[in-house]
Amino acid sequence: MAFFNSVIEFVKGELEERYKCISCRYVLRDPAQSSCGHRFCWLCLEEILTKAPTDPRCPDDNEPLQKHLIFKDKCAQKEILDLECYCPKKSLGCQWCGKLAQLQAHDAECSFSEVKCLYVHLGCTVVVLRHQLAKHVENDCLYKVVDCPYCQGGFSGVKMREHLEVCGKFPVKCPDGCEKSDILREALQEHSQSCPRAPVQCKFSSMGCSFRGSRESLDEHLRSHTTEHLTFSGKYIEKVLEQMKTLEMQLNAAQERNQNYEARLALQNEALALNKQTLSTHQVKLARVEENMDAQRRSMDDLRQSLETTNSSKENKQASDEVKQQLNLQDERIAVLADELTALGAAEGPRMRPRDDERASMASLAGSNHRFDRVEHSLTLHEIQLADQDIKLQILETTSHDGVFLWKVDNFQRRFRESVEGKTISIYSPPFYTSRYGYKLCARAYLNGDGPMGKGKYLSLFIVLMRGEYDGLLSWPFQNKITMKLVDQERISHITETFRPDPNSSSFQRPKSEMNIASGCPLFCSHGLLRSRGYIRDDSLFIKLVVEGTGVPMI
Repeated sequence: MAFFNSVIEFVKGELEERYKCISCRYVLRDPAQSSCGHRFCWLCLEEILTKAPTDPRCPDDNEPLQKHLIFKDKCAQKEILDLECYCPKKSLGCQWCGKLAQLQAHDAECSFSEVKCLYVHLGCTVVVLRHQLAKHVENDCLYKVVDCPYCQGGFSGVKMREHLEVCGKFPVKCPDGCEKSDILREALQEHSQSCPRAPVQCKFSSMGCSFRGSRESLDEHLRSHTTEHLTFSGKYIEKVLEQMKTLEMQLNAAQERNQNYEARLALQNEALALNKQTLSTHQVKLARVEENMDAQRRSMDDLRQSLETTNSSKENKQASDEVKQQLNLQDERIAVLADELTALGAAEGPRMRPRDDERASMASLAGSNHRFDRVEHSLTLHEIQLADQDIKLQILETTSHDGVFLWKVDNFQRRFRESVEGKTISIYSPPFYTSRYGYKLCARAYLNGDGPMGKGKYLSLFIVLMRGEYDGLLSWPFQNKITMKLVDQERISHITETFRPDPNSSSFQRPKSEMNIASGCPLFCSHGLLRSRGYIRDDSLFIKLVVEGTGVPMI
C-alpha cells in the first residue's frame, strides 16, 4: 500500500475522508478501526501504542484507545483498492485508467516507465522510457555488443578500438618497413623470420663483428668484408689456441701432481713394510723379556721356600748367606730386565701398540689412495664458494632501497620459449626494498600468461611480498600503493597498472614463509600488443616497479 501513497493524486474524483488515516492524513495502509470509530494506518496505530503503552489516545478527539477493540478493517481496504485512478505517467502520454489495485501491476509493464539500458552490465548508464529502449539499443547505445570485422569476436562498442589495437587478425604493416602491409598481427613473428628487411647480426658476430642490419644487406656485407672476417677468424683461432695451451698446461700440472701422489704412495707402502718388520722384531724381544721375567720369578720363589726350611745351625747360617747372595744377584738381574723393558717402552712411546700400529699403517695406505681426490674436491668446493660470493655481491650491487626498481628481463626470446614449453613457467626479479629498513618485495612475471584467461595470450605481472629482516618493526598489513609499468623503449606508450593492496588479502599480511602469494594483473599486457611496439628491443624488456611510502620501522 505504500506504493499507492505516491500516486494518490491520480485517483479519480475527490478522496473521501473515510479513506484517510486520522493520524498521518494519507491514504490508509493496512486500515485498522479503533474503539473510537476512527480509522488508522496499522503502522501509525502501532506507533501510538508504542509511545504511550499505558494510556494510548486518539490524536483527533483524545479518546482512549482500547487495544482489545482494535481490528483490521478489510472492508475499507477493499473499497480503497477498488478506487479508479490514472497512470502516474499520464503527463508523458500513458492513457491507462483502472482500479488502484491494478496500478502496481500496470507500472511493471507501462511503456512510459523509466528503465535502464540492456547493456548496463557493460557500463551503459542511460535511463530511457520503456517504449524508447529498443531504439536506444539499436541506434544510440555505445556499449552495444558488435562483432569484430577481423576475428569475428563480440565486443562492446566503446572497447572495439581498444580491441583492434591487440586483435591478432588485424592487418598491419611490417615494422621493419618491407613492402607487405597486410600482415596479420599474430603472424608478425613468423614474418620477421623471412622478412628481407628484418634486422639480423653477422654470422661472425661471435668472433667480434659488430654488423647489425637488414637481412637483404647481409650478403653484401659478407662479400665486402671478407678480409675483415678473415682477420676476426684468425684472432678467434689464436684465442682458442691460447685457451687450449692453458688447458694443456693445467692438464700437465694435474698429471705431475698425480705422479707426486703416486710416488708418495710408494713411500707409504715402503714405510708400511718397514713398520711391519719393526713390529715383528719388537714382538720377539718382548716375548723373550717376558720369558726371562717368568724364569726369575720362579727362581725367587724357590729360594724363598728354601730359606723357610733352613735351621739355625752354623751350616744353615752359611747356606742362608749364600741364598741371600743369590737373591741379591736375582734382584740385580730383575733390575736389568726392568731397565730393558723401560728402554723398549721409551722406544715404543711415540708409537702405538703393535696391533694399533699395523691398523694405522693400513689406514695411512688407504688414505693416500684418496688424497688426490680430496685435493681436487677441495679445489672444486673453493670455486663454488667463490661463485656463490660473486652472486651475492652482484645482488647487493643491484638491490634498490628507495621503493623504485627497474627490472631488465634479458634473453626474452629464450625465456619466452621456455615458458611456452613449461620448463620455466615464471621468473622472479631480484628483491628490492621500500627503504633501508623497510619492506622487502620482488616481482614475478609469467611471460606466457597465468590462469585460464591469461595463459597463452597475455604477459602476467605480479608483486610478491617477501620476508624481510625488519618485519617485526613494520606496520601490517602492507598498504602502500603499487605501480607496475612496462616501459616502451621508444618512449611512446608505456603500459601502467596502479593498485592499492587489499588489507584483508593474505598476500599483504606479514610473511610467515620466505614469500607470500603473488598478487597483481594476470592480463597485464597481451602478446600482440607486446610485440607490436617498442617494448622488446635487443631481446630485452624493462619493467619499472614503484612502491609509494618508505615503510620506516615504528620505533
